[in-house]
Amino acid sequence: MPSPDSLHDVRAAVLSADRQFQVIDGGRRGGGPPEGDTDPGHCPVTPIGHLDGTYYLLDSVGQLRSLSARQIGNRHDLVGLFGGHDDWLRAEFPKKAQCKIKDSNGQDTTEERIVDFRINSVAAFLQAGCTAAGLFGDHILIRRPGIWAERDGMPVVHCGDQVLIGDRLEPAGTRTGNQIWAAAPPASRPAQPCGPDIGRTLQHQLQELWNYRCAGGAIMAMGLLSCAYYGAAIPWRPAGFLIGGAGSGKSSLLTVLRGASPMNFYTNDTSKAGLEQSLDGRAMPSFIDEASDREDQRGARALLDLVLSASGGEGTRGSRGGVDGRARKIEVAGSIIMASISPPDMKSQHLGRFTIIDLVRPDEGADYSTEHKELAQWAQKHGAALWGRALAGWTRYRDSLAIYRRALAAIGCAPREMDQLGALLAGWFILTSDGLPNEKQAAGGVEAVRDFIRDREDVVAQDAPMQMVSHLLSTTVQLQRSTERKSIGELIERVLTRKLAVEADGPDFSRGVAGEVLAQHGIRVIRADEPKDKRGRDAPRLALGNGIWFAPNNSMLKDLFNGTPFEGNRWVYEVMRLESARRSKTNVRIGQTPPGKYLWVSAEELGFDYDEDE
Repeated sequence: MPSPDSLHDVRAAVLSADRQFQVIDGGRRGGGPPEGDTDPGHCPVTPIGHLDGTYYLLDSVGQLRSLSARQIGNRHDLVGLFGGHDDWLRAEFPKKAQCKIKDSNGQDTTEERIVDFRINSVAAFLQAGCTAAGLFGDHILIRRPGIWAERDGMPVVHCGDQVLIGDRLEPAGTRTGNQIWAAAPPASRPAQPCGPDIGRTLQHQLQELWNYRCAGGAIMAMGLLSCAYYGAAIPWRPAGFLIGGAGSGKSSLLTVLRGASPMNFYTNDTSKAGLEQSLDGRAMPSFIDEASDREDQRGARALLDLVLSASGGEGTRGSRGGVDGRARKIEVAGSIIMASISPPDMKSQHLGRFTIIDLVRPDEGADYSTEHKELAQWAQKHGAALWGRALAGWTRYRDSLAIYRRALAAIGCAPREMDQLGALLAGWFILTSDGLPNEKQAAGGVEAVRDFIRDREDVVAQDAPMQMVSHLLSTTVQLQRSTERKSIGELIERVLTRKLAVEADGPDFSRGVAGEVLAQHGIRVIRADEPKDKRGRDAPRLALGNGIWFAPNNSMLKDLFNGTPFEGNRWVYEVMRLESARRSKTNVRIGQTPPGKYLWVSAEELGFDYDEDE
């Protein structure tokens, strides 16, 4: 058995060696038409399928082309497929004719020569190739410039004219499995990886030139940048929101992060539809300034929903109607970083995907405008090398993510928060350090961003079921024979107390009156010591302790949720998501509401716990 020292040496050697990274220098196929066909037997055009009379091919430079049966038999379309060159067409499908020439003696004679190519034969050849390739559909993924995942999870960098797959360069138009890396105009590309000192320098400048409301803001910004470098190659893609008042430098920080991202998409005025169209098929960092500073908050929330779906799994995939009446497929994936004075109203699912970095104005008299511009230029100079470092450290990122998730779990972090913050901490570590974080380093990183961590109780409190409960308990209703109004929470609390009446509130607020008002709204409170009824029957309950019955078919209870996200029967689904929620198998009576199989919830889970006299 190897000694502990030898195992440590092997581990250190493996961890210190990042994957060698090749620099993409451009290529012939995307830069212009081919000079000539070096392999006369190899067709420069690749058939990839057919559907409904349309034939799909990759032309001589790797672009996706779709031609109808009529177009594929047109000479101009065929020559266009082959990049304006007909050498291969003439060689493989020659059209010959007898041409009059002069022989060596000056006498007229005829000779067979190639005068063109056989258009019908070429069309039939390409149609047969498309038919052999099979039906064209959604199972074939057309990849455009960006960072995608290969089948083994390794990032693939598509730079338009060439593609880096693993450690090898391939021309655009290459197919791997069901993914086709279609040609596009040349895009920015990564450089040789830099050392961790460049990452640490950037983090130091981010810390010195901006004021963060929460400690660890610079680390979070570095994590967002690193994760953005991986595009759609990572299954959990953190999104960021830079917020702050006028003069806080949020737009300047966004400019620095954008400058450090050689391949990116930027806009300062967009809608969900516009962003979908701009990002369709491209997996790259996206930067949106003034993202929610608009009157149309509904549109801002729609943009959040797009970011939410783009930041996980396969991203946003769907169909949209086109101007010609035909549906078009859309695909949006990658990390998206937005900046605005304040974010729109976020739901619990947004909070789990967005890291909000809150900036405050610099100290009075301080002005870092010049430094911000200089840092943006510096970031643009070193961005390609930082990108190369992130890609070269891909395996380290995956291992670091697992280490930081364990460190976050140790302090009671919620599972979704472990994914979000674990990804950001792993990305930050890859840019600023070598090797893998040890247990002490992981704990230190978690402690440095403690203010950004939501524990399980925070997540539960912000989840939709508890938001529904909060709305219900705070809603006020009118007491019987009175103009006084009390909240549902106060009525439930009154029933659970042991005192028969509360003198300060007058006779109208006795326990009996509170129970009657609740019953009118389809709510029945069962105390832990609830006595038997007049017929000697035990009170209906599905668990020990205090509990509450809800009647979903009560119209007054439904009306309490009108104009809220829980309108209609949606509040019922949120109730059933509560941990203690159960549906009765037998009929339960609540006031004058017809008996039915109603919902039971523990009073303790709703925040009521009265085991002693009060």
